[in-house]
Amino acid sequence: MYYIYNINYCDLLIFSIFVNTIMYVFLYKQKSRQSYSTKLFRWLILSTMWVAVFEILGWLVAVPNADTLRPFHYLSNVLFFSFNTLPAALGLRYLDYIVFVCEEKNKKRFLFYLAPVYLNIGFVICNIFFDGFLFSVDAANVYHRGIAAYIENGFTFLFAAIVVLSLFRNKQMITGRITQVILTLTLLPVAGVLLQTLFYGLSLSIPAYTLAMFISFLLMEKDELLKDPLTMLNSRVQMENRLQYKLKSPEPFTAIMIDVNDFKIINDIYGHTVGDQVLKDVSRILLSGANFEDFVCRFGGDEFFVILESAENIGFSYIKRIDQVLLEYSSSKPYLTTLSYGLLYVDHSIEYGVEELVQITDQLMYKDKISRKH
Repeated sequence: MYYIYNINYCDLLIFSIFVNTIMYVFLYKQKSRQSYSTKLFRWLILSTMWVAVFEILGWLVAVPNADTLRPFHYLSNVLFFSFNTLPAALGLRYLDYIVFVCEEKNKKRFLFYLAPVYLNIGFVICNIFFDGFLFSVDAANVYHRGIAAYIENGFTFLFAAIVVLSLFRNKQMITGRITQVILTLTLLPVAGVLLQTLFYGLSLSIPAYTLAMFISFLLMEKDELLKDPLTMLNSRVQMENRLQYKLKSPEPFTAIMIDVNDFKIINDIYGHTVGDQVLKDVSRILLSGANFEDFVCRFGGDEFFVILESAENIGFSYIKRIDQVLLEYSSSKPYLTTLSYGLLYVDHSIEYGVEELVQITDQLMYKDKISRKH
């Protein structure tokens, strides 16, 4: 009966593993279309499942007066405490990337985000010499928390708060869904850990992480799986959905229709393989000049569409950056790659429909194309 009773403590943990497994398999099957953020998200899912398994093992071997299970009870807690802050570290790393969109810097900062894990491993080592400092398993195979368990939770909360506040200092890079994801991936896990700390017997930290990740998946990562297969940009359908939402929202934005000049000539002279590479390179350049929250899509053929999420008309500065990068890019190529732009700043003083807005930006783009030929 006691064995079944302990299983009852694990029902939410088992359900969390089930949900995380579904998300992981779904993302893994789309491996060819994954962005760097999706890879980070997969690692976050794996770490949460890992900690959940250790916590379940801890409950299953916590049978009073079972001397044979006591070493396993102790070992399961060693593993749990060594890695229970890993989801927090990987979550902060994920948030860092969706704000700054810099893979190289994100990799360098990863060791910094592992600070709570370092502290926990240090506490586990100290516990070997000072039994009960972090936790203890008495002669009756009963688990007891130590003072270090509260210290590590407090440190992790403080560390996460400092990181999140530093992220919000970059207000120009945080809007809309990114704000929602940051709050979801911090507040829900904090609430779960607090409840689990205050009420012994509740296993809510992993379920809270799982709920936070599921919401984040719906907000951010599911869109990563609908990309254009060649350029890995958002699709036209996604663009129309985003425009529809933006036109209903009171927040201003900038819409830009973009076309690659003389793309047919490049295709005819250098072949479709080179033409495809040009589209990929232009896509990369367009993304490099945008923030994570901005929307870049392949509209069709050699046309692209960009939605800049900003309260200010920053479209011209964006275009200037892109043209400068393209100039450097073309200097090492046997062909010249330039773009034409149709820019429209939407502050909702005039009402537009999706088709009307696309048509206006398309007309503006062709005017720009003609002016560039003269």
